[in-house]
Amino acid sequence: MLAWVLAWALSPTSGWAQANRPAGPRDTVIEVRVEGNQYLSVSAVLANVKLRPGQAYTDQAVRDDEQRLLKTRKFERVEAVKTQTDRGVIVTFRVVERPVVDAVLFEGNKAFKDAELASTVPFSAGDPIDPYTIQSGVRAIESRYRAEGYYDAKVTYDPDALQAQRRVVFRVVEGPKASLQTIKFKGNQSYSARRLRGVIKSRPRMWPIAPGRLDLETVDRDVVDLRNFYRSEGYLDAEVDRELAFSPDKKDVVVTFLIEEKSRFRVRKLVFDGAKVFDANELRKDLKLVEGAFYDGLALRRDMDKIQNLYGQIGYINTRVNVTTPYADKPGLVDLIYSVDEGEQFRVGRVDIRGNAVTQERVIRRQLQFRPGQVFNTVAVEESRLRLSETWLFEKVEITPYGDKPGERDALVTLQERPTGQFIVGAGVSSNAGLLGTIAYAERNFDILAWPKSWDDVKAGRAFKGAGQTFRITAEPGTEFMRFHIDWLEPYLFDKPYSLGTRAFVFTSGRETYDETRYGGLVSLGHSFPNRWYGEVAGRIEGIRANDLDSSAPPDVVDIKGTTVLGGAKGTIVRDKTDSRWLPSTGDRISLSYEQVVGDFNFGRAVADYHTYYTVYTDALERKHILAARAAGGAIFGDSPVFERFYGGGLGSVRGFEYRGISPRQGPGRDPVGGDFMMFVGGEYSFPVVGQQLRGVVFLDSGTVERDFGITTYRVSAGFGLRLHVPFFGPVPMSLDFGFPISKHGDDDTQWLSFSFGWVF
Repeated sequence: MLAWVLAWALSPTSGWAQANRPAGPRDTVIEVRVEGNQYLSVSAVLANVKLRPGQAYTDQAVRDDEQRLLKTRKFERVEAVKTQTDRGVIVTFRVVERPVVDAVLFEGNKAFKDAELASTVPFSAGDPIDPYTIQSGVRAIESRYRAEGYYDAKVTYDPDALQAQRRVVFRVVEGPKASLQTIKFKGNQSYSARRLRGVIKSRPRMWPIAPGRLDLETVDRDVVDLRNFYRSEGYLDAEVDRELAFSPDKKDVVVTFLIEEKSRFRVRKLVFDGAKVFDANELRKDLKLVEGAFYDGLALRRDMDKIQNLYGQIGYINTRVNVTTPYADKPGLVDLIYSVDEGEQFRVGRVDIRGNAVTQERVIRRQLQFRPGQVFNTVAVEESRLRLSETWLFEKVEITPYGDKPGERDALVTLQERPTGQFIVGAGVSSNAGLLGTIAYAERNFDILAWPKSWDDVKAGRAFKGAGQTFRITAEPGTEFMRFHIDWLEPYLFDKPYSLGTRAFVFTSGRETYDETRYGGLVSLGHSFPNRWYGEVAGRIEGIRANDLDSSAPPDVVDIKGTTVLGGAKGTIVRDKTDSRWLPSTGDRISLSYEQVVGDFNFGRAVADYHTYYTVYTDALERKHILAARAAGGAIFGDSPVFERFYGGGLGSVRGFEYRGISPRQGPGRDPVGGDFMMFVGGEYSFPVVGQQLRGVVFLDSGTVERDFGITTYRVSAGFGLRLHVPFFGPVPMSLDFGFPISKHGDDDTQWLSFSFGWVF
């Protein structure tokens, strides 16, 4: 038997022998021909054929090319014919082409030009005639018209022109264009019309902001969205319809959404099926929907996530939670039956990293909150993903379990790196600093030790990159001040939880009655402790020159005329339990610092700053409404110069007052000279406005700056503002705040607008 199999395999006619023997002259393709083509050129046909002269002939290669030609949908039939000659093989592809479109024409269109409609249909002249594709073109043109308010537009095509001339002629009956004048709601008792308008996509005409086009597809989607909204709020039997009322000329329309709310359901009981690891009391501990609560679809989804995270924290990574909501025996009541498929518990095996072409692996691993051998904690995995994202080194971060080893799963960290170097030439405006120009080079993934080995390293972007350090050179000429500084920060010194930072700077500013120039440098060394504590010690040495004093300069300003030399040693301790570096929504942050300054002046400076954040509400798009509060205080002990004292007002302080507008004053011009005591208390509520990019804020600020410890005057302001996040400029949003003083002192300088934004060109 074995001998027979070997004899067959080695025979000239076997497929194995054809595929593996060396090609002789008779097996070599010497020519590839095309026959039967009427519309396409030979080269256009052969562009889809891989077989070429000089290659060995195989039946499989020819069959693959036949299928490749058929998949283009340009041919009704394809047949390859082999012709054997003494010199080799001639392969002829005999094709029967589908008729191709000779022209695409439009009749009856006035609102759109032919070129606009041609860009809408999914084919053009020269493409094969396909009835399905032509019908898709009909639907695409009708959708284009209806999106612009031509609600009754009809489109057909001429089959005779297609048959006789291979021309696709679309005939358009546009009909009237309707403008959506008003949107009404009828039957809504529990929610205002304003609230329901936030659910739908249709918008009435409001020149010049909204054109008010009637799009029936959008209106019908609004009906579904309204119904889903009511049912997610507990009105499980709610029904929604719509009614259109046209004007006599059919050009204006009023859309009325007809709502039948019916009763709102409450939860009667919770049942947990399939749960073995946790009992019912443990599972329901932090759930929002409990007995007696109104049914809420969004809260239910979040409760399901809580249960899944409860399991995920102890390694049950495949736990699945489903909920059924059968009606109870009594009207208006619903049961929540949770079906829990716990799956198996896993530990972490290997941690593999992919996609880091530039970033060193150690930079990534130090952000991971899980290690091999630990329980595969899905909550720690998500926290690790957020930490990696907030480094701004990566465009995309995914962490997924894989493998089939019993009780163990490897973790695959897949990354897509983003450009980390920026050369910026731009301008910015700030109410605190005036108009600023910016010339800067910044690298967020710097490596001071990665010197280029060749010019190729420079061209490929590998030089001085990959260690996660930050390096920045910035020059900022401006109308109010000018600044130049060089910064370098190593966040993990020797891959330990220590940071090392340096800065050299020059700063000039025109103060109220003198010009100030500062120059110097500082060095900082920090350490990250468990439980989110961080400590830092820093030292600075600085020269400050005060010149061009006005004749009316206050006595405290006259005292600093000339050059002052200061040295400072500062200690800071921070505990940060917030959930995000750039948009915190839960947790708090406290910072305590003390600096002892020596030199021409000797004094100590203590500052305490506390922030807390609370998520009030999260909408269906996972956008958060955030309440934030802040309290800060500071005191100076000893003889301090005016340029080291506290001042209040502007962004980061009490809005509604000018930068340095809150201060003790001296001299005939009542100029600010700063104080040795500061206190600030404020609150802010922020909420989404448009997508993830634009947020609104309302705020209440209060505080004071006093010459000595104590409170003799107190300021209060209230206002509102906007935060615009443009990813190109980084994670810090642009700010625009309108503040209005409620309580102030007679010498204060007020300012109702505070803003900070910039652009790059």
